[in-house]
Amino acid sequence: MRRRLGIVAALATCVAGAGAASAARYDEQPFGVRALYTGVAVLANVTPVVSALYAPRCLPGYVVCKLTYAGLSLAAAADQLVLSGGGDLAQTCAILHRGFAGDWYLTGRHVAREVEPEPLPEPPAPAPGSGGRGWQPPPL
Repeated sequence: MRRRLGIVAALATCVAGAGAASAARYDEQPFGVRALYTGVAVLANVTPVVSALYAPRCLPGYVVCKLTYAGLSLAAAADQLVLSGGGDLAQTCAILHRGFAGDWYLTGRHVAREVEPEPLPEPPAPAPGSGGRGWQPPPL
């Protein structure tokens, strides 16, 4: 019981220490502070709830969260491709982009709040001349 309490106290100290560092840029921080940020990032990548401090949409750990988003986007893109009959490849690409683009793991820069993590980024804007003109039937 004491060992578990000690581990929880150590984790809480690391997370609190990472948030209390100065507002200087990540590259200008001393080596020890950058190592602390990196250690907390590794912890947030695999530990449930800790990742939610840096990426609020990711409760089960950042890597598990990103793998879930990628898997669900793959299933949604396959479904959309079948239902559209292959006539709307831009939408399929946008769905895949949301799941597979973005950050796959947290780094010290994310913990230092220098960079905002994007587990589920917005899709890119459609290319000119491809869609955006309302509904059109798929080609026959």
